[in-house]
Amino acid sequence: MLLRASLLALIAAVAWGCASARDAYVDGMDLETAGDYAGAANAYIVALERDRSLPNVAGRLQVAGRQAVRQSIERATALGPEDAALQYRSADALVRRAASVGVDLERPASFESTRDALYARAVEALYDRAEADYQTGRFSDALGHLARARTFGPSPQQVADFDGLAIDIETAWSEDDLAAGRYRSALSHAEAAAGLGASGVALANLDALRADIFAAGRVVVAVFPTEGDEDIPSLFLRDVTDVLVDEHLDGADPFLVLVPQANVRSWDRRRRRGPDLSDSPRRLGEATDDLRADLGVVVVVTDLSERETARDSETETVRVRDSQERATITTRDLDLELTARADVVTGDDAGRTVCDVSVEARGTARYTRASTAGDWRRLDLSRSQRAAFADDADDRARDEALAELRDRLASVVASRVQRCLSDRIP
Repeated sequence: MLLRASLLALIAAVAWGCASARDAYVDGMDLETAGDYAGAANAYIVALERDRSLPNVAGRLQVAGRQAVRQSIERATALGPEDAALQYRSADALVRRAASVGVDLERPASFESTRDALYARAVEALYDRAEADYQTGRFSDALGHLARARTFGPSPQQVADFDGLAIDIETAWSEDDLAAGRYRSALSHAEAAAGLGASGVALANLDALRADIFAAGRVVVAVFPTEGDEDIPSLFLRDVTDVLVDEHLDGADPFLVLVPQANVRSWDRRRRRGPDLSDSPRRLGEATDDLRADLGVVVVVTDLSERETARDSETETVRVRDSQERATITTRDLDLELTARADVVTGDDAGRTVCDVSVEARGTARYTRASTAGDWRRLDLSRSQRAAFADDADDRARDEALAELRDRLASVVASRVQRCLSDRIP
């Protein structure tokens, strides 16, 4: 049965291939009649790729392909260096495709040498245009010319010349952006120039340029201790700050320079935990200025709520140790969900509020609780059953949910802070 199915599948595939090859042949004839010789030649190539036994296809490919190559050569005579090279490239691609199905298209004996000469002219012309656009500040156009020149098979020396000119273009573009206050774009072009293999004086200049970009565009940010009501665990608040800084903000943006947390904590100790910074933009501005930062960020956890949902319960009997008696225990799965709501306030050193947004995050955990009518310690229980009776099961679940909540809250706060701060750096 399996052999028969395989044979049928093979027959079906062959039949489809033949039909599809004939369809491509018919398409080629229609295109050839319409005067689209390149399209016809490509259709004939598809037909031969699918079934080389079809009669007349190779002959039609030879006729249509010859005409298509001739048309490309005729068009090239009236075009500039790049467009003429593109015509020869198209013809050359058709010649190569035809050769892949066993047909050597007729073409002038000088075809390959003329193609190479046109490619060389295109490379030179595009390089000259790139230099001209570079001199007039049309940096994007200049790089576009170089990118196209690379597609025409330049020599190793020409490639090196392209890279050298591209380094100059990217550097000049970066300098222009820096002067205009477009710091992110300036850095991007400086990095692009360095990535092209800048060395020696050019690399030293780029290093100095990048230093100037960071000096002009950087923003110093102080992240203050997370605040919250007295019923919110202080350890949770401290951990939110640590995760926010260490795992999300530190190094996330090259233009954002964080005041070291050791300095922030030292400042906080000196003020002996005075009034909340979030209550007053002026107070947040003064704290930011004290730390010589441009912006200050403070997170205020306004609410931490808890919800527990019972899931499936299960009843079973177990043996009472040192007796023939049995006891009934009931286990129940519980889902714990903690939800935190927080305000994220960002202000500058002059006491102006830059951003003030509210966020929310959740942390969850699942645990099992067990109950019985008597003393569970006399029962013959498995390790998991004993854990379900333990007094700290809900505490462990709460710690797990708090840890997840901490990470998620820090993540969503970081997203909002980065969005706010990135707007300050064009």
